[in-house]
Amino acid sequence: MLKRYDILTREEIAMVEKETEETYGISRLILMENAGRTLAEVISSRIRRVIDKKICIVAGKGNNGGDGFVSARYLFNMGMNVKVIYTDPPDKLSNLSFTNYQILCKIGIENILFERTLDTINILKESDVIVDAIFGTGIKGNVTGVSAEVISLINESKRFVVCADIPSGLDADTGIVKGECVKGNITVSFGFAKKGFYINSGPEYCGKIVVTDIGFPRFFYKGDGEK
Repeated sequence: MLKRYDILTREEIAMVEKETEETYGISRLILMENAGRTLAEVISSRIRRVIDKKICIVAGKGNNGGDGFVSARYLFNMGMNVKVIYTDPPDKLSNLSFTNYQILCKIGIENILFERTLDTINILKESDVIVDAIFGTGIKGNVTGVSAEVISLINESKRFVVCADIPSGLDADTGIVKGECVKGNITVSFGFAKKGFYINSGPEYCGKIVVTDIGFPRFFYKGDGEK
């Protein structure tokens, strides 16, 4: 039986992802699909009358952004009012994220590149729910530039914020804020909780932590046949 109390470091999670793909044939694209779907499910189950609310997904260029693109698709299919803001041009997206960005466009979900214009800022301010999918666990160095600006705007908006896997700008191992960090109401952590959630600034920025199953083989979890 899966145990949802497993708390891993960044390196341990990377090793699980690598072995899941290379040994068991569960691709990262499948994991991304599952992550985005479970993120959308948590949003729909936790937010009252969510179908009447405006949801803005803010996606970065890495695979965390891809999780956000997938969640936008599922929320859209649930009949919700969804818009996507991405921080980097499509040609800068990771391969997996770009795949899901293309699907997003073909379906016709409204999406725009972030610019500090009144229209963009108003999308954030007028949203009932903001989904933070800017950075995942692989963040290196302090958050700067456009990403720092977007994070600041998210925090200033005072909206209800759901973080995809980890609050963007939080170090997954140390719980230290890397320059700027999204302050979430809920953090939907994929597969495992992260060590940094529970130390230093982690508790302040994560909000309520929900760990979801995205398809890792069950024996990676404690209590189900130590591996």
